Amino acid sequence: MLTAIAISGPFAAIWNGRLVQASADFVRRSSGARLLGITLAAYSLLWLLYFSISHATVDIHSDVSEASVWARTFSLGYKHPPMMAWIFRAWLAVFPRTDWAAYLLAVVNLAATLSITWAILRDHLDKERALVGVAALILIPFYTFLASRLNANTVMMPFWAATVLFYLRARRNVRWTNAVFTGVFAGLTFLGKYWGVYLIAGIAVASFAGEDLKRFWRSGAPFLMAAAALVVLGPHIHWLITERDHPVENYLTTSVMVSESFGSALKTSAFYLGGILSYVVMPLVFFVMLKPDRAAWRGAIWPADPGRRQALLLLVVPLVLPALVNLAWPHRLTPVWAFPNWALLPVVLFGSPRLNVPTIAAARACMMALAVSIASVMVSPLVARAHLSPRQTAHDAHYRQIATEIVRLANSEAVLIGGSEEIVRGLFYYLPAAWPMGNPPKNRDVQLSIAARVMVCSKDDASCHAAARLLTGSSGSVSDITFSKTYLGYSAPPQTYLIAVAPIMSRLRRSTH
Repeated sequence: MLTAIAISGPFAAIWNGRLVQASADFVRRSSGARLLGITLAAYSLLWLLYFSISHATVDIHSDVSEASVWARTFSLGYKHPPMMAWIFRAWLAVFPRTDWAAYLLAVVNLAATLSITWAILRDHLDKERALVGVAALILIPFYTFLASRLNANTVMMPFWAATVLFYLRARRNVRWTNAVFTGVFAGLTFLGKYWGVYLIAGIAVASFAGEDLKRFWRSGAPFLMAAAALVVLGPHIHWLITERDHPVENYLTTSVMVSESFGSALKTSAFYLGGILSYVVMPLVFFVMLKPDRAAWRGAIWPADPGRRQALLLLVVPLVLPALVNLAWPHRLTPVWAFPNWALLPVVLFGSPRLNVPTIAAARACMMALAVSIASVMVSPLVARAHLSPRQTAHDAHYRQIATEIVRLANSEAVLIGGSEEIVRGLFYYLPAAWPMGNPPKNRDVQLSIAARVMVCSKDDASCHAAARLLTGSSGSVSDITFSKTYLGYSAPPQTYLIAVAPIMSRLRRSTH
């Protein structure tokens, strides 16, 4: 186990050696705030390095590129709720439009989540248990390998954690400030992604459970929570009701809702539940390695402490409810949508007073998390090289190159771009003045600045090729451009793209307005 596991061979010297003992002594002498600061500094540096190096052969993910387009125009809603676009708008106002800045934003988001999670853990756990909890979360891929970009899933993480932090505090002391903060952060979670409705459902279920139920409701805290959430959500709800040609409805219809039998929906729900369990295997391994007795197992399954029972409900209900909803309304459901759900897992697993979690266990947990992080950075060049494998989709290796070629051919960044969707979505981060052809700018001055219409087609997209040649007619240009990329002595197979450019004459642009 983490406290006295029998390890033989070359790893025994590490597991039971001076480094671990020195780490345990450091944990024993240090305050929680100091330990958190050191942990987050090491975590942020190592995973920023991993994200940057492992993606050296590919360009920014198309999710980020799409969000950068939304961020140009402030709105109360887009295809997704607006939080991601708002954050990108603020971030890009300060930082340059570079790859490292996008990865830094992802790391800041994760570090903020872990900081808030630490506050949750310290409300319920001692320093050693909280440290084991943070180390266990760092070993979940949602906090590392899968979180290299800010998207609709990861943007919820700090707001979700803050919501459960203040809800549990409000439940404990019924202070009106905690109740208001609960509602505010619940609303902000929902503005990150509509998945936040499951958090709100979890709060609703938890609010009707517990021994202090009458005290909680008589305090008025639930009503303050609801009122604060409605204030935050009110403008977006108004936008949902009044917006014409609704992007959310279109997105839900085309990309989320599916038509399938009950049996297929049941398989989807089972896959989702099995998937989320597989992602959190390391915290479960930590728990087992601590050799819990029957009382500790019972304490994890149904805690005796009222606060931890509330935490269990807030953890389990938002995780299980999507699988049940899917049986009634089949939709695209994947385990990676559960990114924000895990802040309370350490409270549930490691909170039982019958579970022995000494300082040496906390030190070993941190050393394991550190070792995995360092090893990940060491192998990150190999991950970058693997991105160039012929088996991978290679378009994301060439977004920046295609964008540069578009500027050369059109003699301007201000263009409308259409074509093969899997390519076009990734271009806009590198073309800050370009717009999607299907969603042109509404501002008249911006419209007048557009220099050309551009179509970018993959080699095998015949319908795109035909549309591109129709677009250019006799006045435009059609070019076949081949790109390649080499890394660590390995050259990926070259990719050829058709780039069609149809100039928009200034007098023609003005005559249309």
